Amino acid sequence: MYLLDGRFIVFLGMIGYIVIRSIFVGLQYRKWNLTFWFKEGVRILFTLYILLVISVTFFPLALWIDYSWERIKFGINLIPFVSVIHDIGRIGHAYDGDSAFMIRLIIRNVGGNILLFVPLGILIPILSKKYKDFKRMVLLGLGMSVCIEFIQFLELFAGGFGRTVDIDDVIFNTLGAVLGFLIYKILYKLIIKWKVKPFQVNYEK
Repeated sequence: MYLLDGRFIVFLGMIGYIVIRSIFVGLQYRKWNLTFWFKEGVRILFTLYILLVISVTFFPLALWIDYSWERIKFGINLIPFVSVIHDIGRIGHAYDGDSAFMIRLIIRNVGGNILLFVPLGILIPILSKKYKDFKRMVLLGLGMSVCIEFIQFLELFAGGFGRTVDIDDVIFNTLGAVLGFLIYKILYKLIIKWKVKPFQVNYEK
């Protein structure tokens, strides 16, 4: 039994991106200015973010197939908030009655899924004008989360290590993307108000 660690993917992906992007930047030397470097910095952050999302959601990856219908049945939840309500109902009973631990577990699960997509809502509108629109950002967050859950389903179907497919994850991920987008909008208004360059150039529609 062997598990592939996601940290390897993050390391390899960042090395590959930096090498390839450095070649491209070298060819664009005439555009080297403060605005150019700001956007390059955002691209690096976004690449690192995507790699971390892949690492967190798909790894550790089991390099074997261990099909189990029982594991699949209990690893899928398609009814919104059922798992959250169930966990809330276990406060004071689960883990030998350790209520504080159970509350922390619920906050970590819900908050973690929200925070996972907050950077998406902040960074992607800076890199792409298409996603300065609220509806498109919601659809992007929703679509990305559904894709993640589908891949996790395939992992679960193949006997994936600790995998679950939960509609709540999609809801909270999308909420995180919306929250990030609202943070972006607040930053946008402050930058326009204070006339901060080069940020103003990149935030403008």
